[in-house]
Formats: sequence, structure tokens, C-alpha cells
Amino acid sequence: MKIWVIKKKNKKRGNFYVVRAYDEITGRTKALASFDYHKQAHAFANEQKLEQPENLIPAKIEYKESFKKYVQSVLNNELIVEETRLNKVGAVNNHIHPAFNIIYEPKPDNLLSSFRYIDFENFVQLILKSKCTAVYNRKASEGGGSITIRTEKNLGKKAIRDVVQEFKQYVKFCHNNSWKMPREILDFKFPKTFFQGYEIKDQWVPTQKQVKKLINAEKDFVNKVMWSLAAETGARPNEILGLCYEDIDLLSEIPTIFFRHTIDKWNCFRANTLKTLSSRRKIKISDKLAEMLKTWMVQQTFPRKEQGYKLVFGRISKAMSKKRIKSAAKKLGIDWVGGLKPFRKYSYSLEREQNKIPELVSKARRGWTMDSRTPGRYYHKDLNNDPQAERDAINKLYN
Repeated sequence: MKIWVIKKKNKKRGNFYVVRAYDEITGRTKALASFDYHKQAHAFANEQKLEQPENLIPAKIEYKESFKKYVQSVLNNELIVEETRLNKVGAVNNHIHPAFNIIYEPKPDNLLSSFRYIDFENFVQLILKSKCTAVYNRKASEGGGSITIRTEKNLGKKAIRDVVQEFKQYVKFCHNNSWKMPREILDFKFPKTFFQGYEIKDQWVPTQKQVKKLINAEKDFVNKVMWSLAAETGARPNEILGLCYEDIDLLSEIPTIFFRHTIDKWNCFRANTLKTLSSRRKIKISDKLAEMLKTWMVQQTFPRKEQGYKLVFGRISKAMSKKRIKSAAKKLGIDWVGGLKPFRKYSYSLEREQNKIPELVSKARRGWTMDSRTPGRYYHKDLNNDPQAERDAINKLYN
């Protein structure tokens, strides 16, 4: 951005000085201000040199077009997995863009440059009132396919934070393209006490009795192996379902499993793709689990093959694994919440309760770094769940 002062003259005003700016990227020129005195003009010009270029000569781009380009950039970003890309695009299409439509209704134009910080404050209020979306699969009589519909449920704490964070990424994209957007938005943070009124979901964790009952009563051997693996290792569901024959070492002194592959929400195999860098790990397993895995790998006649790998549970998707465990638990009178994920909380909590494995090793077994805050949320005490024993202990405190 070039800024300079030129001298002009007319009959009414006499000599005066105009401060002009030239955008080298767009080739546009604009007169910023005029002054009667030379020193005033140069002082103003020096101030404008410190200003962001997009604020001096705003690009004439409508907000709808900016969203279109941002979404396209997200979809073309191969540095992030497809599932994450679609989640980011969903936040834009389902929440951010609709909020902009409401904000721009009273405005005289749809130019992005007319968006102010006060509009961002209104945007946050609209996001707080935004409703969740759900995918509805239409029947054949309705034309088939699927559509996204609004539910009556408001966004939760995490969803609100994610949407606002995604909007900040959009603001950065605008700045990178020299589109005018208030930079103060990037400094916005919710007050620490802001979400106190939001309901906190109960973090359900199965008890030790429930897990043993579920696994011991199961007759389908593949289910028994899968649930035993989840309960012992505490691996993520997509890591368990992405486990391959090549990742299991049964010949070493202590049997070992190497977690390095996953599957996505559509059950597509993702080789060497994990949630975090620390998720790539080798962990030791018990002799009992090793024997179960060995038996199942021999029994499985036609394992699913992807990219040269043979999957241990390749025929089972995340949705299918959830249905299997909920169905088995229901027959046993267990009100199971979720699919394989509760095993992750259960496994870590059990190791901490038994206190036989060092905490550092326990964290590493689940792919957590030393400074991760996740273990604090995943640790649930009293897996034996004996209400009477707890009541007796409380009564003894004062007797």
C-alpha cells in the first residue's frame, strides 16, 4: 500500500493537500482526506501508513461471495482430513452464514466491508440462539436422499465455542485476502463464567461389574474380542476399528499393539492417519487378550483389505459397533450410553484406581501428552459403584 500527499488548488479554497492511497494488489486508488496545511496532511499520511491496507481501500466483495470462497478453500485443504473439513463447512453453512443473513437485512448493501464489531456482538447472540441440525434420511415415497433439518435443541457449550472459533478462522482468511474485517474479533473470548448456566452432560462410565457381565455373557466371539480390546487398551473407537493384522505383534516377550490407522465416520480406512501426533503409539497387552486376537485372526476367513493392510474388524462400522453393544447390554438389563467410547473412560479410570501402572505410562497408552487436560475429565472414581458402601463410609465420618 502506497500513501502520499499531493498539492492541489482551486478558486474557492486556494492551495490544499490531498492524502491518497494506492493498493498495489488490486490497482485501486482512493483519496483518503484533504487538509489546508502541509504538516496536517503529512501527519495524517504517516498515521495511515500504520493502518491495515484492507481498511484504507476495502475490497468490494459481498459476504456471500466471501463465504463461498472460504468454503472452497476449506474443502481443498488436504492438510486436514475430510471429516474435519466437512465439520468446518457445516459450521459455516448451518450457523455462521444464516446469522450473517439476519445481520445484513437492515444494511443498504451486502458488502463485507460494512461489517462492524458491533455486528460481531450481534452475531454471537444469534449463535447462542441457533438450533442444532440433524440429517434426515427421506423415504423412497418422499423422493429418497437426505436433507439437513433444524431441531428444537439449542447449540451446546462446545458447539458454540467451535462455531465462534470457526468464524475466527474465516476472519483470518479475509485478512489474508485483504478483505476488511474487524481485527478485534480475533481477541474475543467468552468470560470464564459465561457458560455456568449451561447443562453439563453426565459423563456416563460403566462399572466394573457391568463390563465383566457384558463381555462374559457375549456369545459372538468378534464382539467379545472387540469389547475386551476396548476395555483393556482404552483406544478410541476409530483406532480399534482401524486396527490391522500387521499392527499386532504376538511374538515379542510381551504382546504389543501398534495404533497407527483409523477409520472415518463413513467407515473409510485412513492409513497412517490419527487424531493427534501422540496418538501414534505401541502399547503392551495382556496374554489373555493376545490369545483372543490370535484366535479371531485365524477364524476370520476373508478379512477386509485396504491399501495392502488386513483389518481385524474391517466389516464393522462405528454405527454397527454401537448397535451391537447397546443390543447386548439391553438384554442384560444394562442401560448402556453410547458405543465403544465409554470403554475409554472406563479403562483409564480402572488403571488409576488400581494404581499399578504409572500415570505417565497410563496417559501414553491412550495417546495423551503430558500436559493434556483430557485425563482429568476422563477419570471417574468408584467403578465398583456400591451405593451402600459409600453410604456406610459417609455415616462413619461423624460417628
